[in-house]
Amino acid sequence: MTILELWEAFKSERSICIAPTTTTSTWTQVTHFLRECPFQDPDQARLAMVWVLKQQPPKTAKRVAQYLKTLFRWASSEDVALVDRNPVATFQLPKEEQKEEPVVIPKTSQHEVLASLRLSSVNIARWDMVANFQLQLGLRTAEVFGLEWDDIDWENRRCRIHQNMTLTHGLLPRTKTGKERWVPLNDIAMDILSFMQKLHKEPFVFPWNRKSYQSSFRSAMLRLEKEGLIKKRYRPYDLRHTFISSLLEQGIPVTQVAKWAGNSAQTCWQHYAGVTNHYEMPLV
Repeated sequence: MTILELWEAFKSERSICIAPTTTTSTWTQVTHFLRECPFQDPDQARLAMVWVLKQQPPKTAKRVAQYLKTLFRWASSEDVALVDRNPVATFQLPKEEQKEEPVVIPKTSQHEVLASLRLSSVNIARWDMVANFQLQLGLRTAEVFGLEWDDIDWENRRCRIHQNMTLTHGLLPRTKTGKERWVPLNDIAMDILSFMQKLHKEPFVFPWNRKSYQSSFRSAMLRLEKEGLIKKRYRPYDLRHTFISSLLEQGIPVTQVAKWAGNSAQTCWQHYAGVTNHYEMPLV
């Protein structure tokens, strides 16, 4: 079998337990790289690894190389035995680069961001409302667009998060972690919902195209950057970073923040915690 054929066998078995978004995006990248790779004999796996790591962009190349390591560990396992040994068992991947600090939108810039998104709105689509709702509740972008009116518990001021509106597969009846959760609605979120209820009669709270939202977000941030009003081009996901960071700064227990965000406490600290305020160095 060639390396590409091994990969196809691996996908066939593993696809039953992997999220559809992974098989569409990440696995497509691996397949593309392997089709272009000049080394296809499993005995040439180390040469294939070196070739992959030299491709662009580096971050994607390293991700593909990690999948190749997993592929050969699987193919050489006793119960699979598609190859008689793991030719890359001792192959060392480049060390992880130091992770960047999470991008958080400072409180002083949040008004400009939402105002710019209001200017970027077309027809009845209100991108500033989508962004502000995401900022208030810390939802993932796919969760915001997957929210339906039936998920809103008006009496108890909370919303049910149980599905995703993905770019590749449309509506999926699960969250990223596979766990349903209820998120409380603050006053701003309640006002946004009341506004949206008057604006349209669609079953989804935000019935507009998610891709258009992300495109409009980029355009709005580029405009703010050119005007010198922001230093970074923020992304929709940075609203989630900002929400988690803001709650931690306010002293909300990380276990509670994690429950609302649909993450573990460890993930909140390691990948999301930043600073939204400006602090002076205190006297000791």
